[in-house]
Amino acid sequence: MHENPRELAAISREHLESAVRVDTQSDENSNTIPSTEGQKVLAEQLAEFFAALGGTIERDEHANVIASFAGRGAGADKRPVALMVHLDTSKGTRAVERLNLLEKWDGTRVPYPENPALHVDVETYPATREYLGHDLLFGPGTAPVGLDDKLGLAHMMTLARILAEHREIDCPPLVMIGRPDEEIGRMAAVEGLAQLLADRGVAFGYTIDGILPYEVNVENFNAAQASLTFPDPPLGEFPSAAQRVVVRIGGVNTHGCTAREEGYRAATRLTAEILERLDREQLVPRHVVPIAFASDEGREADAEVTFLADASGRKALEHAVGAVVQPHTRRGASWKLLRDEPFDGPAPGAAALAMLRFVQQFIASKPGFVLLAEDSDGYEGYSNPYRALPVDGGLRLDVRLRDFTDDGLTARKRHVGEMAQQAGAECVIVDQYVNMGPRMAEHGYLVDLARVAGDSVGVTVRRRPIRGGTGVDPFLDRGVPIANLGTGYFALESEKEFTSMQFLAGHARWLTALVEAIARHET
Repeated sequence: MHENPRELAAISREHLESAVRVDTQSDENSNTIPSTEGQKVLAEQLAEFFAALGGTIERDEHANVIASFAGRGAGADKRPVALMVHLDTSKGTRAVERLNLLEKWDGTRVPYPENPALHVDVETYPATREYLGHDLLFGPGTAPVGLDDKLGLAHMMTLARILAEHREIDCPPLVMIGRPDEEIGRMAAVEGLAQLLADRGVAFGYTIDGILPYEVNVENFNAAQASLTFPDPPLGEFPSAAQRVVVRIGGVNTHGCTAREEGYRAATRLTAEILERLDREQLVPRHVVPIAFASDEGREADAEVTFLADASGRKALEHAVGAVVQPHTRRGASWKLLRDEPFDGPAPGAAALAMLRFVQQFIASKPGFVLLAEDSDGYEGYSNPYRALPVDGGLRLDVRLRDFTDDGLTARKRHVGEMAQQAGAECVIVDQYVNMGPRMAEHGYLVDLARVAGDSVGVTVRRRPIRGGTGVDPFLDRGVPIANLGTGYFALESEKEFTSMQFLAGHARWLTALVEAIARHET
């Protein structure tokens, strides 16, 4: 089986579809681990799968699934090696019964069945060029289906099946793990797991949670979040004889790590640009003014924005919204008028206008480093004002701060903090995670092994930084180094997600070669 790409791809597709059928969105508002019942369902499904292949199964109170397999051949006496995926998906993911198949993709528009307005082709997204000629697998086009990290899960399941059916393949003792709540950073879910691996003498491991085909990662961002609260005193001036106009602004939804190549635009930025167009016509605030802003909690690039507008402001508003959003519609942006009704209430609050003024000034600032996610790539960091939500007494703007160096993250904190002070907003900054790179520097053999495996199956393994986080600190703290492996798909956490049958097969072969390389590695 492991030498037949078509058979491998078909089996891997079965594994992938069995996972995407289960809704495993994690919930940051839950106090339990796992945070959602769907993760328990998938954990039970995975435990049954590994048990049927001869794995020794352990479960803990956090729904970690731990399947142990004995080593054999040249790897029989090696220390154990861990392979890990996460069971949860990000908020806004949609469970689907089956994925759609497009054979021999020629680079023209991918036909997402429920979103004909979405235009994904190789001209719009040059990064998809490596999928030309492949048989694509994709969802409905309205929401991500959870390839992060169910594609990694499918790869691990296929590896386990290959090893069970081909006893001649050398491998070290393997510990295959599905963990919960990675997307919401619940480290408590893996503290005990990390200690268990250390106690059992696990030498090292890999998470299978990357994006690009055949990539290996041993570095990630340092991360923090700034939350700016804008007070909401009454507006001093606003349109008379006004209508309340409520507009839904649909942004271009991508993960921050792929924001540049996918043309990310948050509704915070789009609305700030709409306001700028209205400013040029000297219509704000006398003829049109924003009075409320609420990002979508399930799809944070979108927002519902409320304006007050008189007759002239109403016409200009519609023109400005169309002019700002239209250039991004091929990539998934949209807008829709939800309500247009008379306004006869008291003076509206000023928080929405103040927040959008801040976003305008923030984007226009020159801090001496790449600022926005949509302009950042490679080892560049970013500061992304990605959502705004109503809170008691005002409006809170959240800004993701990401950088690969400590000094870079400190500079980003200082920049947003100083600008918040000038804007009269309260600013609270919370550290989130740190770059594993310095701690992984002495473990270059994890990259070398991935490259040796790639060479043996004819693929080029690329070392790249993770433009995001990784939940491996508890393992590093206990002396178990963990690198990350790519899984081979496009458009992380976006409705545009797709992978290919060829990469399903290719990654199964790569992982099989990796465990063989580890078995033969001199330690």
